[in-house]
Amino acid sequence: MTTHKLRYTMWCVFGMLSLPLAADTIKLKSGTEYKGKILSEDDTSYLIEIKHSASIKDERRIPKDQILEITKDSKDNKDFQSIKSMIPVPDLLEGPAYAKRIERAETFLKKHPKSSHKKEVQTILETLKKEQQLISSGGIKLSGHLISAEDIKTNAYDIQARILSEKIKKRAKSGQYPQALRLWEKLQNQYAHSAAYQDGISWIPRVLRAHQSELQQHLDTLDARLKKQQKVLESLADSDRDRAEKLITEKKNRYEATIDREQNELKSQWLTINPFHEQALQYNLRSVESELRSLESKPASSIRLAGPDLRSAWTALAGGKLSDAERHLQAALSLKIDKQYTDPIKAELEQKKAEQAEAKAAEEQAQREAEELAAKEKAAQEAEEKNKGKKGKKKKTKKTPPNEEA
Repeated sequence: MTTHKLRYTMWCVFGMLSLPLAADTIKLKSGTEYKGKILSEDDTSYLIEIKHSASIKDERRIPKDQILEITKDSKDNKDFQSIKSMIPVPDLLEGPAYAKRIERAETFLKKHPKSSHKKEVQTILETLKKEQQLISSGGIKLSGHLISAEDIKTNAYDIQARILSEKIKKRAKSGQYPQALRLWEKLQNQYAHSAAYQDGISWIPRVLRAHQSELQQHLDTLDARLKKQQKVLESLADSDRDRAEKLITEKKNRYEATIDREQNELKSQWLTINPFHEQALQYNLRSVESELRSLESKPASSIRLAGPDLRSAWTALAGGKLSDAERHLQAALSLKIDKQYTDPIKAELEQKKAEQAEAKAAEEQAQREAEELAAKEKAAQEAEEKNKGKKGKKKKTKKTPPNEEA
């Protein structure tokens, strides 16, 4: 056998031996679980090869009366685990992402038509298709709940505020405090009369204090870090130090251009943080302190909510109660919320008023025509009766002919 053939054969043998084998899960009544392979069994026990790691395993005989259940690992189990993780679907997932998940589920069913997980995958597929249909028609999934396009229309203000609130929480959870607080700034400025903002007043202080702690830590360690940076620069050769200092200066200039835009153009009180830039750290620290003071003087109960009036206006419009719709619209307008949430109500109200006026005019016209027709019919009837009266009178006064007198 040639050398390369021998190597190929050895690769195949050892490669196959190193492939992961399907492992059964043996769960004992005590709660202990083993991953392994059942080698044999008799009337009272199983002989199990237990894997402790990829290279360490041993054999153990376990009495059957100690075993709670044995889950057989199948070839399709790994594929199923990835399918299983596709639900519940995360919030705000869009149509194309649903299509990819549906394709994966359908591929699994084609690849494993006799899988023990077939029913579960079919259920997952049905769930995905149902949600995709709603998303495709303009709905969304938010806080784990599906919201139809019609519900979004009547509750758009509060829903958009909730979406913003969820984004704030997500950024804060990942430690992106300036980004989270910029979104809070938007929620505060554009949705100050939303339920999401009212609720946020109770939890945003935790985000502010987390950012405050981060900023203070950067400030407390700034001198030491700057000294360390300088020491590293001094240890470099002249040419390397020049390049490093140039890069530091360029990076600083780009950063300062960024925060200048954030501060002066975007008018944001939350700047992107550079741990080496003291002015920006101090700026955000002052913003934190200012916002915390502001929130202390703004109880959540003092917030007037726009959502109830907006929803009531839509409900009144649907029921044809235009005066109620007008009243709720005016209440929402008094809160000076963005016109994109009141203009659609105003437009539909005007349209329904026009339709109502048109219907009333048509009804009045029909009434006039009916009255005119009734008057004509009455006049005709009176004329006919009068004419009959004249004919009867003539008959009574008519003379007897001469031949009748003889």
